[in-house]
Amino acid sequence: VHTLVLHGAGQGHRQRQWPLRQTLARLGCASAAIDFSGHGASSAVHPNSLSKRLAEAQAALERCTVGPRTVVGVSMSGEIALRLACRPDNQITHVVTLVGAIYDGAAFALPFGLAFSTALRRPGSWREATVLEMISHYRGRITLVRASEDAVIPAEVAELVRQHATAADCRIIDLPGVDHRISERSQHDAALREQLARLIAGGSA
Repeated sequence: VHTLVLHGAGQGHRQRQWPLRQTLARLGCASAAIDFSGHGASSAVHPNSLSKRLAEAQAALERCTVGPRTVVGVSMSGEIALRLACRPDNQITHVVTLVGAIYDGAAFALPFGLAFSTALRRPGSWREATVLEMISHYRGRITLVRASEDAVIPAEVAELVRQHATAADCRIIDLPGVDHRISERSQHDAALREQLARLIAGGSA
């Protein structure tokens, strides 16, 4: 397995990506996925945070996949996927974000809750994301998928990542008529699943 798929926040869980992963498999791309703490079949003993999610994703990457790797991050996990890619030892050659978020570096270690939410609500806080500097050193491929009707993640987020990236192959793909709930939509939309799978597997949209 060379591909790790990371679900988003809220009610996200690994099973939402199962139809997409089945489509990937038909394209010859085996994948792995996990439930982050407190999601799906996973419990949460300790408070969750972005830093905790990064540690969980790193453990999954090491145990479930071999290099060279592709990592896919949905929504909140966009930040996680980008951070994983910026660690050279992870041998990630392609990072894909689906309606991906990035976060103010000051919020990264905060437990999810009031302080975290307050940090996120600061206007334009994502422009202070630590991962923007980190991504400037990544040399693999980057695919940033945006939804035209996304009311959660500003369109400028992908533009900012692309501005900071120095990778030779960094592309933004816009999906018309799709909102932030891309995982739910792809469960029932075969054409969208096929498009996303080909983007992840390396094909054109």
